[in-house]
Amino acid sequence: MSSAGIRIAPAGAAASAATLEATGAASRSLTRIALIGNPNSGKTSLFNQLTGLNQKVGNFPGVTVDRKTGVSQLTPQHRAEIIDLPGTYSLYPKSLDEKVITDLLYDRASAQYPDFVVVTADASNLRRNLLLFTQLADLGLPLVLALNMMDVAAQHGINIDLEALQQELGVPIIPMNARKGIGVAALKIVMAQQLDAGTNRFYEPDESLLPMLRQIRYYFNLHNDYLALHYAHQFRHISFLSADDKAYIGELVAKYNFEPTPRQAQETIDRYSRINELLLDAVSVTRTEKAEPYSNRIDRVLTHRVWGYLIFLLILFLLFQAVFSWASYPMELIDQGVAWINGLIQSNFNGPLISLLTEGVLAGLGGVLIFIPQIALLFAFIAVLEETGYMARVTFMMDRIMRKFGLNGKSVVPLISGMACAVPAIMSARTIENRKDRMITIFVTPLMSCSARIPVYTVLIGLVVPDQPVLGVFNLRG
Repeated sequence: MSSAGIRIAPAGAAASAATLEATGAASRSLTRIALIGNPNSGKTSLFNQLTGLNQKVGNFPGVTVDRKTGVSQLTPQHRAEIIDLPGTYSLYPKSLDEKVITDLLYDRASAQYPDFVVVTADASNLRRNLLLFTQLADLGLPLVLALNMMDVAAQHGINIDLEALQQELGVPIIPMNARKGIGVAALKIVMAQQLDAGTNRFYEPDESLLPMLRQIRYYFNLHNDYLALHYAHQFRHISFLSADDKAYIGELVAKYNFEPTPRQAQETIDRYSRINELLLDAVSVTRTEKAEPYSNRIDRVLTHRVWGYLIFLLILFLLFQAVFSWASYPMELIDQGVAWINGLIQSNFNGPLISLLTEGVLAGLGGVLIFIPQIALLFAFIAVLEETGYMARVTFMMDRIMRKFGLNGKSVVPLISGMACAVPAIMSARTIENRKDRMITIFVTPLMSCSARIPVYTVLIGLVVPDQPVLGVFNLRG
């Protein structure tokens, strides 16, 4: 494999570099590497392979979007901090998760700005995945392309000429299967090198935009026209820009009659045209699948206008049985365990502090811990449904119904999660692209009855509603 985009120190400098490594390792900061890619491109699997147990979850500064970071031992002498960015199809964000990517990559002054970026791409769907790659390359970022799911591409009869593709893209390409750990060692070796930004460019802004872009570049001291173009597109949503900065770009946009939506659409068309050209010689298909893909046959059942909803109701039935019935066993164990500890302490010790400990601290702690089985089961179910792709099918199936209530098909996930706890349910609404749909979902989610409210409802109904039979078999309170 050629060393395109890699700058390796000459042999004479190796000894001095090793000396500096030994003497100044404590003071040298870790190389910061960002992982970015399309959803379902194997990015999280690669992150887990690189970091193992050396990872933690936090939030991006100023937002409630999850941020996973970890430390990877690339070589015996080189360690790096890995940042797992949210999955995205493009640098034009449609959700809060995707917005944190642009905020990070547009601001070179940020303390979290990466030294270089590893782009994960699904080798079996390379055309779609290269859209994001070409945008990152045009920003002038040092890149490595991790060509994942090579086994899936082989099953589909897709043959990729890695040398030709690497020549076209101008960056190192590592073929791999992140799920099985194949290619991870080679990727670590490349990541331990000092990378330069590739010189290949895939899109040039229209010449009519150059006067506006050059003014933006000069004002913000930007290094290329494409980054200035993104400032013009997204200045209203870039969090690190001040009000004066946004006002300045707004004046330029108005002066030059810049229309973001048509420009974005045209850029996407031009990029796919360029991607088709470079894949023409680098990718070939030796055979096509004659049989209908298995997933299509599953889709016909899971999204059927009748069976689809029945299956969804069955899954919801199992979900709520797990939350409200099966979870009762570990909840009882927790309750009995706390009561046993309280009894043990009270039987052996006396005094006001013991009452504070048993009736206050331990009782309060038990009241919180008892809900852990319900929340754990709920999120375990939802995680399985998301990983198998069923939640995406539910979103598609429920969108038509949800639209009648002013909601989005993706509102189903927060509403279901609200049955256990409204706080994480509201956080999950950030994946809804449309702000209006997202806000309506956030306001409606607390109206879903979580398990903690049911005892309250029971008490209120017992106080307010009379115990009166209805039609002989029903009760007014019921």
